[in-house]
Order: sequence, then structure tokens, then C-alpha cells
Amino acid sequence: MKPKLMRRLRQFSQIFFVCLFIVLFAQAVYLGESALPSDFFYRLDPLIAATAMLAGRVVIAGLLYSTITIFLTLAFGRVWCGWVCPFGSVLEWLSPKQVQLSVKEDWRRVKYLVFLGMVIAAFLRNQTGIFFDPITILTRTMTTAIWPGLRFLIQGFEGFLYQFDLLWPVLDTFHQNILVPLFQGIESAFYASLPVLIFFILIVGLNRIAERFWCRYLCPLGGFLGLLSRFSIFRRSVAENCIACNMCSAVCPTGTVNAQKNYVSDPAECTMCFDCAAVCPVDAIHFPAKLSTWRLGEPQSYDPQRRQALNTAVGVLAGVALAGLEPNRRRQPDHLIRPPGAILTEFEEKCMRCGECVRVCPTQGLQPSLIEGGWQNLFTPRLVPRLGYCSYNCDACVRTCPTGAIPPLSKEEKQATRIGLASINTDRCLPWAYDTLCSVCEEMCPLPQKAISLEEVEVIAADGGSMTIFRPRVHRDLCIGCGVCEYHCPVGGDAAIQVFSLPQTEGFISGI
Repeated sequence: MKPKLMRRLRQFSQIFFVCLFIVLFAQAVYLGESALPSDFFYRLDPLIAATAMLAGRVVIAGLLYSTITIFLTLAFGRVWCGWVCPFGSVLEWLSPKQVQLSVKEDWRRVKYLVFLGMVIAAFLRNQTGIFFDPITILTRTMTTAIWPGLRFLIQGFEGFLYQFDLLWPVLDTFHQNILVPLFQGIESAFYASLPVLIFFILIVGLNRIAERFWCRYLCPLGGFLGLLSRFSIFRRSVAENCIACNMCSAVCPTGTVNAQKNYVSDPAECTMCFDCAAVCPVDAIHFPAKLSTWRLGEPQSYDPQRRQALNTAVGVLAGVALAGLEPNRRRQPDHLIRPPGAILTEFEEKCMRCGECVRVCPTQGLQPSLIEGGWQNLFTPRLVPRLGYCSYNCDACVRTCPTGAIPPLSKEEKQATRIGLASINTDRCLPWAYDTLCSVCEEMCPLPQKAISLEEVEVIAADGGSMTIFRPRVHRDLCIGCGVCEYHCPVGGDAAIQVFSLPQTEGFISGI
């Protein structure tokens, strides 16, 4: 097949997979029917699969699809990076075309060291570093920043157009059939929006230094696939009729074509983009299968040395140890409320910070944590009832978690699973502190047998007479900690009734 046609096919593939990512992302928001699961790209991600199964000491059936990516890499090299990865495609499209700064080749070893560090940490049951995975970066940014920002802009523009009466029928149709299904009418608010967006902007900004800087030097998934690519069968080769015009080196998006060594390239860095072959004026570049002459890819000057690997291992061991030494109050604060059933699993080990549960939560109550639970819990999901509650009839997060960190509970099991315990602050509660009539928490409690009851009491009114009011009480044996009461509490600022994490006793955890 002609190189120019292959390049066109690759560009089409990039557009297709980015669009597929967006479609699956939008579909996951309201869990509509789809031929592909919303976590499709996670299932194909071997870095996610390797670290999640290693940290959790389990085999996760859904992540075994990542073997497809591994086999493709062993056959064709880093085609994931050049043809499939939506994050890599976005970075390539956002790379400026002007002259960029020179970067030492030694930087290429960083991605291998990051991958090594993540594997060692996963072996020690620490998944903090998984937030560097490219699919998690893109999903997290879409969930907490791009998608809410897009909704805000669309609604603002829609509000402007509503000034023109003639457009009302069209706008009403657009709002009901597109805006509401996609955004569910939720005013998205995420505590982590700004740091997540800044992190994304920094990665994009690195393209000013070198095209696809992240993919070349930092991406741990690229490092993993690069190691496998050294065993690949189909590789780039340069024929003897090469005229040393340097055009291939100039267009290579990963800068792996070495003009000083007869324009050869490292199979671990080549993304099989065919850009070099498409511009070659003498058709000297080919990608044959080297079955009879196969040999492992040549060692490179930027390959990690033994001392560097050992230093990385020591650094990771020290970091994991320090994270484990954080005070219990820091690692398990009273407001670190996990999704349903997470307390029953090895959540920290299995959770890969992918943001799937966050993006499908219909109330936006699930939030990516920053350091509220210590560094070891960075970007893990937590429920913030003041922003949104755990809907009693919803099991979206249970169905969408790709690793089982949120266990696959039935809806009935989920409704009976405790995630927290509500507590009333009598110094702020209106009936308790101010003898004011209020029964919102009791009315909003979704349990068939209310976990909050109203106790009738006689109090002295302001005029000196007596009056009857009803004060709420929480029944700890019934409360599941869904947070509906805290969300709807009319007290300004912090609610007068708040949900706290469960006491670490068997009775509470098992739901007895």
C-alpha cells in the first residue's frame, strides 16, 4: 500500500478514535445503550491493566482486552500511539509547526523510568502514579474542566439567542433533545477543576519545546509500549537508494529518525505514522516484516542505565513508605466518603483514578479528591454531599467501574450498602438551635423506613408561652449515608446535618 495512502488512513484513524472517545464519554454521562462500553479505551490500555491487577492481586476480566493492544504492538510497534490514542492525537493536532527547541535525547529515558516506578508502586499496592496514564488524563480533564466549561459556554450562548423570539422553537428543541440529554441539567462543579486543567495545559504547552513532547519523553504508557516495540515484527527500514535529503527527519513527529546514522530509527520510538515514507522523494523508506532477519531492537544511548533504574526504585520505595506513614487522620479523614461498596474492597489498590464514576454520577456528588485523604488518595473519588448526593435508585458508578474498586452490586444491594453516617449538629440545626420549624432532612430521606425521625418536644416561645416543634434524630442502624439530607439542608454554608465516613468497626462496615 502506498505511503501517502497509509498516512491518510492513519489520519482518518486518529479522527475516528477521538470522535469515538467523545461519543463514549457523552454516552456514559447518561448511560445510554451503546454497542461499546463507556470504558472501552481503558479496557485496551495495558498500563491500566498491568498496574490495576498487580496492585489488586486479582485478574480483572474486563481489562484482558488490553492483550489486543499488546499483540498489535508486538506485531507493528507503537501503533497505539500513532493510530489509536486519543490523547496522543490531540497533542499532535495542538503541536505548533514553527521551529522548536532542541531537547537532549537523554530525556527519552524518563518515560521508561516513570513506567518502572509505577510498576514498583503497584507491586507495593500503591496506585497514586496511575493518574499519569494518558487515558485517565484526558478523561479527567474532560470530566472536570472541558465538559462543564462547554456546557457553560453553550448555555450562555443559548441564553443570548433566547432574546430573539423567532428562535425560540429551534432553541427549545435543541435544549430538550441535545443539551438536557448530554448535560442532564446539572450545574457541574468540581473542586479539582483548576489543578486538573492547569496540568493539561502544561502538557499541551510542552509541545512548544518539542512536538508531542509528552509522548516522546514522559508518557508511561508510551514507555511500556516502547519496550514491547523492540520485539515488533514490522519495522521501519531505509533502503540503499536514500539520498540523505533529510526530509524524513524533518517531519518525524517523535524525532526518532537519526540523520547521523543513515536515517535509521528506534522501533521503540517510531509510532508507524508513515509521514517519513510519504515525503521521501525516492521511495527509500519501507515497513517490511522482518521474520527471517528478526532481532531485538538495538540498545540506545538514552536507555535507562542500571543505576538510574535502582535510583528510581529507591525513590518509589521511599515515596510509598512516606505515604504509608501519614497519620490515619490524614489518610482517612472524617469526610472521605467513598462510592457504594468501596469500603468493602481494597479500594486504594484497585482504584486507577480514571474518573469513570465521577463522570457518570448524575448529581455530581462524586468528586476527584486532591490531598484531602493524603497523597496516596490523590484523584480518587469521594462523595461531597453538599454538592450532590448518592441517588438512592442510581447504580451508575457501580456499573461503570472497570476494575471492581467499586464492587458490582445489584441495585438492591447498593441501596442497602452503607457509605457513611449522618450526624446532626444541634448548634446549627434550626429546630434544635433556634426552635424553628424545619423537617427537610426527614422529608428528603429516600429510605422506605426513614433513617431520620422527628421527635415532638415542647419549648418556650419568644413570648413566654409554650410551642410544639419537631426535632430530627438520626437512626444509625438505618442510615446509609447517601447525603440527601445534607444536600437539601436549608442552613447556609456547612449543613446542620452532615455525613461522616463510617466508623472502622465490623458492625458498621458489614451493615449489621
